[in-house]
Amino acid sequence: MADDARIAELTALRENEVRCIRVLAACRRFAVNVGGAAGNYATFAQNEEVLLQSFHDIELAHASPDGRYDQLFAQRCQRAGLTAADVHMLRTRWQSLETEDDF
Repeated sequence: MADDARIAELTALRENEVRCIRVLAACRRFAVNVGGAAGNYATFAQNEEVLLQSFHDIELAHASPDGRYDQLFAQRCQRAGLTAADVHMLRTRWQSLETEDDF
């Protein structure tokens, strides 16, 4: 039951283009900060962990086994000002956060 609710939540997110682009644009500022001198060792500001979770949710919302939403995700990232390097940095930082949470 919880999985169905999560799928519905992600589908609604994917269908809300304005929200996706707003969140991705906010994530761009975070990606620029992480890309700075401190890199992945930069500490999180209060809202940055939430932004990273939101980025991950948007990425999940666009994930599909057949890749049908890959181009849509790429277009939305581009419209939000995220480069491929920014997206990679956010993914890497998300993975780091998940690893830290596992300890």
